[in-house]
Amino acid sequence: MKGQDLEKQIRLLADSDRLLRSRAAFNIGRYALQGQLDRRALKLLIPMLQDEDREVRMNSAFAVGEYASRGIFDESALKPLIKLLRDWSSKVRCRATTALGEYAKLGFYSRGIIKTLLRFLTDDDKELRANAGWTLGIYAVKEILEKNDSELMEKILETRDSNVKVGLSIALAENIWDGAQMKEQVLERFIELLSHKDPQIREGIAFVIGENAEEKQVDERILKPLLNLLNDPDPHVRANAVFALGAYAHRGVKTNYLIQKLSGFTEDPDEDVKETAKNILQRLELKRGFAKP
Repeated sequence: MKGQDLEKQIRLLADSDRLLRSRAAFNIGRYALQGQLDRRALKLLIPMLQDEDREVRMNSAFAVGEYASRGIFDESALKPLIKLLRDWSSKVRCRATTALGEYAKLGFYSRGIIKTLLRFLTDDDKELRANAGWTLGIYAVKEILEKNDSELMEKILETRDSNVKVGLSIALAENIWDGAQMKEQVLERFIELLSHKDPQIREGIAFVIGENAEEKQVDERILKPLLNLLNDPDPHVRANAVFALGAYAHRGVKTNYLIQKLSGFTEDPDEDVKETAKNILQRLELKRGFAKP
């Protein structure tokens, strides 16, 4: 998409036709996803959060959130975004929830919306439930880091909704790193979650650790609890533990030892675990030049 197209969409934000305004806001959000941004757009989008048209409000919140995700923000957006949490449309509430999560990552967050977001965890709209889990996850990390208080996270974990748990896991993944290591308080919480009674939590956290390792973020302090998951009775947990440990081995962390450990899972009774182990070992063999143990 060319710069002149973005210019056109910015001009359309002031059009009298609500459909054109709505599409322009959506397109500007899409441009932001691809790294094409213009601060002028943000100034025009913020008043549109209070537009009479639902689609305009929804797409404006989407675009404002995408700008914030790339570090372009305006504190004046917070008040109208918070107001949108009471919107009659679940789709508008959903986009506002995500945008508020992006602002929270930047350090702009309000405890006043926590009760509302907690109510969203049982909303009929599954996307809203997931996004509320994600935003609350960011708030939970803030609480852990600033007040050493994990009560909010416990409230999120009480829900049985897997979408919410996935949202929490993603939020944690985006907020756990301090340079080359996990932040100390978050590391402790991650270790606790790896032995959580809910297998979906154990599975999700193992996956998050593996995803971070794929992105070259590893911390050897997490290895022992991950290794313990290789004996988990739930095959989904074992498969994600194999994935995470394989990612660590791929990054050069105790590679020979982990290859030896993971080789035993090529005969796991669960097909997913077995295939995950085989694929990881093959990848390590090709990448590192190791022979199979």
